[in-house]
Amino acid sequence: MYQSEPKVISNATLREEVVSRIHESGLPVFFCNKPGYQKRYACFATHFGSIDSSFRRRGSDVIEVPDGTAHFLEHKLFEGPEANAFEEFSRNGASPNAYTSSGATNYLFSCNENFFDNLKHLVRFVQKPWFTEENVEKEKGIIGQEIRMYEDDPGWRMYINLLEALYHEHPVKKDILGTVESISGITPALLDSCYQTFYHPENMVLFGIGDEQPERFFEAADEALLERPQEPLGKLERFFPEEPQEVAEKQTSAQMAVSMPRFLIGFKDVHPGLLGRELLESELVTDILLEIIFGQSGEFFSRLYEQDLIDDNFSGSYSCMQDIGHSIIGGESRAPGEVEEAVLEELRRVRSSGIDGTDFERQKRAVFGGFMRQFNSLEFIANNYCGYRFLGVDIFEIIDVLQGITLEDLTRRLETHLDPERSTISVVVPR
Repeated sequence: MYQSEPKVISNATLREEVVSRIHESGLPVFFCNKPGYQKRYACFATHFGSIDSSFRRRGSDVIEVPDGTAHFLEHKLFEGPEANAFEEFSRNGASPNAYTSSGATNYLFSCNENFFDNLKHLVRFVQKPWFTEENVEKEKGIIGQEIRMYEDDPGWRMYINLLEALYHEHPVKKDILGTVESISGITPALLDSCYQTFYHPENMVLFGIGDEQPERFFEAADEALLERPQEPLGKLERFFPEEPQEVAEKQTSAQMAVSMPRFLIGFKDVHPGLLGRELLESELVTDILLEIIFGQSGEFFSRLYEQDLIDDNFSGSYSCMQDIGHSIIGGESRAPGEVEEAVLEELRRVRSSGIDGTDFERQKRAVFGGFMRQFNSLEFIANNYCGYRFLGVDIFEIIDVLQGITLEDLTRRLETHLDPERSTISVVVPR
């Protein structure tokens, strides 16, 4: 049963609409009809990620959990007392997956048929945790192997080294998987405590998309949502250490099995708690700014490419959460130090001379077109709808916010972010 009538959220420019309802358990449920699409897709996400290592619910004692707990819990939910969740998806012709990020955990599947059977299976297995001393100890060995595999991956090691150089205290600097040492402290009781806190329906989102009627989706979801007593979530507090404005280290390097040096240049962006449209606008403005200055259609890229300092792998991106964020520019180069120097000098030049209005309009149109194309992807819509909702954003707002961005917004952003004084570089060089 649902405690709310269907509500339609639409965007005329995108020509898309989502129907939403709140289930009696408190779970927000969404469906987007995509006529003519053969594939169907659904995801069941919780606002529990790798950074949620210190929390308190309803005024209880503060709970501290080891690094890697959210990812460990993701793994364990696929295992039940009788069968592995993957087996049922396979029988129904679905491709399942799951991932843990800094701020969320997402369980998902895609299929061309048996959509509602797969949907019910998704919702049911996520609601049925099974933690025993034996299966938790077994999982430690499996995830330990995964951790060691990533430790040998040059790209991943370079990225984690960069985060550790950017941040002093914030848990975003920690590996999502944790370490072999940290996961050794995970117990069935700890997993159950995290599950009961963060896998409460009010802290989750269910989203489906495909060529189906919304009413059928809501009926199937209701059938699958277990009739277990659910007291209200109550006050859930997440605690994060105060993070200094300065970077922790100005540079870090590692020797690994690579043929050409690789580098990531990071710019720290510690900002007050942004949510909703403010956070979305900050993200979009920064994305446009990075593309204007460092994009492959710009003068800077052409100049360094002709000097044989970078190749087609050179790119930039921005990532943010409520209280922190960072821009990363990276690629491969025979001389990472020269590229870093050129990047910082280019930022000083642009701050002095200003952003060209023609470049701004061109890139704004390019970003607009890119988002319009991405809305043809079921995965993009579903995963981002869930992820952004936890930040107070409806992704249908992207186009409206983007259209309202001005050259002055980019100028102000350039003054507060991409500061050479808050930058660091992580390099991986051949052994």
